Amino acid sequence: MQYVPIQPQPPMSTGDRVEVVEFFWYGCPHCREFEPAVMKWKASAPDYVEFRQIPIMFGGASDLHAQVYYALEGIGELERLHGPFFEAMHVQKRKMKGRDEVDAFLAENGVDMDKFNQAMNSFAVAAKVNRARQLNDTVVIGGPAGGGAASTMLLDGSISKPMLGRYQVEKELGKGAMG
Repeated sequence: MQYVPIQPQPPMSTGDRVEVVEFFWYGCPHCREFEPAVMKWKASAPDYVEFRQIPIMFGGASDLHAQVYYALEGIGELERLHGPFFEAMHVQKRKMKGRDEVDAFLAENGVDMDKFNQAMNSFAVAAKVNRARQLNDTVVIGGPAGGGAASTMLLDGSISKPMLGRYQVEKELGKGAMG
């Protein structure tokens, strides 16, 4: 298995559970292509596995997309709109570089814009974005993946279970290859 140990180890919060983290960006075509395999794997992951996604931020639209991700999560719309947001960018070729474009997409998809705007300006979303930025800087941007690698998997944040290639997560968990 190829991997790069994460130094320093980022703090993870799963206790006895195994945490699998995917770093992604809505603007990344590889992340979009990987999404169906990730969701299929997530649906069949063992009970002891906790899966979460963390948006990559490297300025501009990626920072906005991270904030949108956590705001949608906060108002209970993430599961419904996560896939369509990818589709809007990659199939419909919508840029989603500014709030006007994002707000138009969300309104078209029936999001309560008052709730969304409250979430976008909330302390909870700001805290999640800041935590994600710290992990981005430690693990992805300046860390082992280097160069802003997108759709990167992290397994349990430990040296013994380091950052993994996308098809190695299930193998590490003893379930064979993904996809």
